[in-house]
Amino acid sequence: MNRVFPHETFLEKVHESAQELASTVSPRSLRIIKRQVYEAMSQPLAEAFDISVREMMACFRTEDFKEGVAHFVQKRPAAFTGK
Repeated sequence: MNRVFPHETFLEKVHESAQELASTVSPRSLRIIKRQVYEAMSQPLAEAFDISVREMMACFRTEDFKEGVAHFVQKRPAAFTGK
């Protein structure tokens, strides 16, 4: 997600974006994304990439992945558990 906001509405838009992430993305996924962003600052690109692939493959076996597919197909809000 890449966005540019004018200075006048910057904080408002940042809060809106954070709220959107908090309400539409699995807590497990957000936790992993945050960890990967911080760790990647000190990792070689190849290592960061390998870790991201492993995390993505692990994601496919989670309850939240199944819920993500189900809520999309059923056109309803997600009920993520973080598991």
